[in-house]
Amino acid sequence: MNHAPALKTATQLAVRAIGGIDAAAAVTRVGRARISEYQNRNSTTTAPVDIAIVLDEFAQEPLILGAMAHAAGYTLTPLHLGHGDVAEIMEGVACNAGLTMATTVRVLADGIITPDEAADLSRDLSKLQRVVTHALQVVHAKAQGVSR
Repeated sequence: MNHAPALKTATQLAVRAIGGIDAAAAVTRVGRARISEYQNRNSTTTAPVDIAIVLDEFAQEPLILGAMAHAAGYTLTPLHLGHGDVAEIMEGVACNAGLTMATTVRVLADGIITPDEAADLSRDLSKLQRVVTHALQVVHAKAQGVSR
């Protein structure tokens, strides 16, 4: 299976989040032309891991690394979810979960998934998965008497 399109889309999203090609080139060891190549679907070159780490760090989300993990059959799980307790976090997820699932069903039902739809759904479903995984970890820790 060719995972390059997903990596290209993730790179595009990261570069966009950083503020464009010039901003991305300014924070990495490569120039503008190479950043452009990493996003170009007509190029076979994808961002190496060290560049992906920097781009994701500045994008403040593991967009490229998440796509790399997915291509290898894995998902990323954060060590810490952020501020607030699990109940507050789950409340926020519950408010968005219905919309995310309805969008997923709609997109899958028509059988046509554009790269942008795939990227958006991947991001939304990954956030949902991260929160649920974190909540399960907290619940399991509480059941075992471990404080998190």
